[in-house]
Amino acid sequence: MPRQNLTDDTTPFAVVRAITTLGKNIARARIRRGLRQVDLAKKTGLAPGTLRRIEEGSPTTALSAYFTVLWALGLEREFADLASPDRDEEGKALERARQPTRVVLKSKEELDADF
Repeated sequence: MPRQNLTDDTTPFAVVRAITTLGKNIARARIRRGLRQVDLAKKTGLAPGTLRRIEEGSPTTALSAYFTVLWALGLEREFADLASPDRDEEGKALERARQPTRVVLKSKEELDADF
């Protein structure tokens, strides 16, 4: 299967909306901290253009760049809840559905005392 690069045309709308919101949130956090884009770019080691694309919510900018900016803003505690298995209600429901409904015990002659 050929590799598909994401573009604004091929990225699902829900993803574009979420990344755009993330970019706006990052910009707001930067402004609240009184940082210029150039200052935050220097702190993260990213190019100013990359930081601009992050704040615009570019879906083609590397995830590691987004995470680095969040870390630099002191928002890394948000990472732990991202795709947390504890909050994955659909996954938990599917896992429960695959569990056996009853346990089949072995007959007495098959049991041994080898622990």
